[in-house]
Amino acid sequence: MTRSNRDGISAGYGGRGAGRALAAVLVASIVVSCSGADDARSSDSAATTTTAVASTTTVPSTTSTTTTEPPVIDGPLLEVCPERVVVQTALLPGPDVGPLYELLGPDPQVDVATGSVSGPLVRADGTVEDVVLEIRSGGPAVGFLSPLELMTAVPEILLAQTSTAVALRDAAEFPSLGVITLTDRSRDVLIVDPQTYPEVDSIEAVRDTGIEVHHTTDSAFIAYLAGTGALAADQLVPGFDGEPAAFVQSGGSIAQQGDELVEPVLLPALPQWARPVVSIDAASAGWADHGDALVVRPDDVDARRECLQRLVPVIQEAMAAYVADPQATDVLMSGARSQFAPLARSTAELMDAGVALGVSSGVFGDGTDSTIGNFDVARLEPFLSEFADVVDVAPVPIDELVTNEFIDPTVTSGA
Repeated sequence: MTRSNRDGISAGYGGRGAGRALAAVLVASIVVSCSGADDARSSDSAATTTTAVASTTTVPSTTSTTTTEPPVIDGPLLEVCPERVVVQTALLPGPDVGPLYELLGPDPQVDVATGSVSGPLVRADGTVEDVVLEIRSGGPAVGFLSPLELMTAVPEILLAQTSTAVALRDAAEFPSLGVITLTDRSRDVLIVDPQTYPEVDSIEAVRDTGIEVHHTTDSAFIAYLAGTGALAADQLVPGFDGEPAAFVQSGGSIAQQGDELVEPVLLPALPQWARPVVSIDAASAGWADHGDALVVRPDDVDARRECLQRLVPVIQEAMAAYVADPQATDVLMSGARSQFAPLARSTAELMDAGVALGVSSGVFGDGTDSTIGNFDVARLEPFLSEFADVVDVAPVPIDELVTNEFIDPTVTSGA
């Protein structure tokens, strides 16, 4: 779906079927284009399509309790949501939050001073809502403060992006509840130079070879890999700033914490590097985190229940639309990112390539049950229990960390 053909189009609120039928066509196109991708690191299905449904949908909870919620009647978001829906993201605009930027109409407002982009919320079927969506950048835009900390401190923030592992780790200070996940599995990887280390193709091989691993100081997935013995403590070098300079300057002698959607396409495009790298999924060593959850304050679950019932399925539909055709949204994000960080290297073309890699590797997908955006509780619950032991924090019941209550299970891949 191109951004230009969505302006001013309204499909009404008789149901989401028209938008889903269109999203199905778009997703089918990317499935065909990516069917030849060669990436054996994940067996998850990357196909993402949607199916038409009636206007009244019964939404079951798929967390550890089995209850059925009352039917949800779709309608204008302004009836049940604030006039400005504010989402705090973790970093600068990129493919991980592409579905959120997909919801912005043409010519959104970019505020460089605050690192935010805002405009009327436009559904995947073209319906223009009377609410404003404001997406706030994180990372350098907010002095690297945690989205959870910001959400706790700023009442106008409705949703914040975080990982389920971080939500557990920080639950005592910044409690939250995940209501949707933008990716099916974690983007966390280790980046290795195959020219320097041709035999290193697993986390364990990184450990056994003794390669220095440069990582951010508070990295949850590195703490997990070290705590479970997948990496050795004496090979870890904290203080990584997210830039590829150290890796490039080392000539590939070190390994680097990375993002499946970024470094594998960015590094080969850098003139200073200009050759392929190997990305080793943390998931292959047991890291079963949902890395891009959108969470709310626990008190907002009841206070904003009707809003979340309508808004979360809208985000699900945007996920399908973005993955199917990311180009216009990637142009928007790249332009905003270049204003927020003038030295940013992430072009729209690199973002497009990152999305395609995310599809082929299973980062973008709809899991084992073909529902887009829901939490895989069967996978998540034992992992988070293990993670709590590794980082020595109190365990939290799974239904106090995530819920599928607001997920529309009919937004599916059709598989």
